[in-house]
Amino acid sequence: MTTDDLGARLIAATQACLQQATPLLRQAARTMPQVQIRLDLRGRVAGQLRRYADGRLVIRYNLSLAARQPDAFIAETVPHEVAHAVTHVCHGHVRPHGAEWRRVMHWLGVPQPRRCHTFDTDTAIRTQRRWRYQCACRTHQLSTTRHNRARRGTAYLCRCCGDALRCAEP
Repeated sequence: MTTDDLGARLIAATQACLQQATPLLRQAARTMPQVQIRLDLRGRVAGQLRRYADGRLVIRYNLSLAARQPDAFIAETVPHEVAHAVTHVCHGHVRPHGAEWRRVMHWLGVPQPRRCHTFDTDTAIRTQRRWRYQCACRTHQLSTTRHNRARRGTAYLCRCCGDALRCAEP
């Protein structure tokens, strides 16, 4: 199965799950906003729901994890993330894997809802690039996260000499 085929299956399964939850939304007198589905998640996380202040909902899936066990991924991760979306719309801010979420999971046909997946992630390790930074006494290695913060104005100081770290890479 190609990644395009798998992506199409994930999108179709998500839309079917959202449709299946329509009676729950109707019962709570709520309407589901448009849910964007993205296949760009990386690392060890199988799926993620992102809620934005403007009301947008985005469900993200890890396509590389889904490719290893597509049927299990669709059966477990898709209802898991849809249940988060439905729970948020119906109940607002509640415990992420609390009673409300579990009830939605049961509605979606998952008899034993689990908080975490059991997919093999040994080869899914995501490492950050290291950036060389210089001070008065030595060279330091900063992660991409800290490098980006430094570019936005966060100052990092050497613990030995107290000098400000400066990027040594072009």
